[in-house]
Amino acid sequence: MAQQQESGCLPCTNCCVTVPQDKYYAVESFGKFDHMLKPGLAFAGFDCCGICISFRSVTSRVDQIVVSVHTKTKDNVFVVASVAVQQSVLPEKAEDAMYKLTDVHAQIDSYVADVVRSCVPHMTLDEAFEKKDDVSSAVQQKL
Repeated sequence: MAQQQESGCLPCTNCCVTVPQDKYYAVESFGKFDHMLKPGLAFAGFDCCGICISFRSVTSRVDQIVVSVHTKTKDNVFVVASVAVQQSVLPEKAEDAMYKLTDVHAQIDSYVADVVRSCVPHMTLDEAFEKKDDVSSAVQQKL
């Protein structure tokens, strides 16, 4: 979910931009967030030499992160739990995804590791395999 700097579709100006279907664009006027643009050809405002208006984008596609967590079970067996987390940016939260989150992968990694390390040590190895759906739902509730 890395954000990118984007530019307009006309040379030397950022007044018009073509927004792809799979991205969310934020318009910044002199570095301050102004508004979000919908997919298609959009007019962002008057711009002089490409310095007044700038764009940031983040993808709306589903991204998958595989988190490996080393933990110990109730019967003193060390296991490595691999958890696949799929994420995407909600349209109404696109601004928050661009301006409030710094490192999404590290933050999700931390949340998943906390949940797995709090659930699995209370189970035996056999219970951990049987109750993997319980661990999955606990991760979903936390995220």
